[in-house]
Amino acid sequence: MTVVADETAPRAATQPSDDWWRPTRPLATWLSVVFALQAVVLVIAPLARDQAHRYVQWHRALDAALDGRTEEAQRISRSVNDGFDLWSLVGLMTTLAVVLVIIWMWRSTHNARALGRTGARLSPGWAIASWLIPFANLVLPYLIYSDLWRSADPGSARGDGWRALPVPGFLRAFWALYVAGTALALGTAGLAVGGAIGESSTRTLLFVGGALEAAAALLNIVVVREITARQEAVQARDPAPLERPWVRSHAGPTVVDGPGWYPDPGRGFDHRYWDGTAWTEHVSRAGVSGTAPITPADWYPDPTGRFHWRYWTGREWTEHVSRDERLYLDPIDGGSAPDGPARP
Repeated sequence: MTVVADETAPRAATQPSDDWWRPTRPLATWLSVVFALQAVVLVIAPLARDQAHRYVQWHRALDAALDGRTEEAQRISRSVNDGFDLWSLVGLMTTLAVVLVIIWMWRSTHNARALGRTGARLSPGWAIASWLIPFANLVLPYLIYSDLWRSADPGSARGDGWRALPVPGFLRAFWALYVAGTALALGTAGLAVGGAIGESSTRTLLFVGGALEAAAALLNIVVVREITARQEAVQARDPAPLERPWVRSHAGPTVVDGPGWYPDPGRGFDHRYWDGTAWTEHVSRAGVSGTAPITPADWYPDPTGRFHWRYWTGREWTEHVSRDERLYLDPIDGGSAPDGPARP
């Protein structure tokens, strides 16, 4: 019988949460490839096509337009904008990198919350918004990076104690290189188009800016992979649920026609044998029979009675609970932890 939470039970220690574990390893791998390619393109692009000359030509087109020489302005603009070159590839690689970082960062911030790390300065929604707000995108993503790094520290515990941990110097160096390179590239473009600097100075500044951005991209590989690995280590030690709870009954098959094989309520196999009173360890997949524990890691009726469901890791109950498909955190009282679910 499904256990229904007692709505009058004490809930002072309960904290709302809508988070469960979301894998980020594939994203970290793809980001490593994209950042490496981005670094290469950022270094060779200034050598393959003279972007400095292009910016100076844009300045000439702007002057012509302001002087009323519309046809000349259009002719110059067409001559400098035609064709696809490495600078166009730089733009595409940067866009792809930002999209993948946003997805990785959004998942990672949810993972931190699922692992019980509270007190982050920005919510998961800012993993998206922080990159889209001009000027703020030079600061806000760093706050998320640093919170992710500290909250995944191997020595950290649930709660907000991780906030007292330091931010490593190379993480600061990575972000300083990124901001400096981005600011130098954008500033150089603006000065060149405005006519404040000539081709030679523009060419030199663009190369330096590209080198700084390339160095930041390579460091970003280390940062992303290390945060991913640290979160995975915390998850292995103190696992969070792997999915949102879904409403189902663990008491037995919905339609019973005596003992027999029915769809496995744990979804790990095609069928599990119901002996008429309880599920057994006998399972089958693709017509091949076998045995499997009847209490795998999954959501089960909350033995405390405070919520509908509580997550069982296969070894112990966790504080991850659910009521009406909404997740909460409700710690098990020390010294009074109930026994594990004997049967689904």
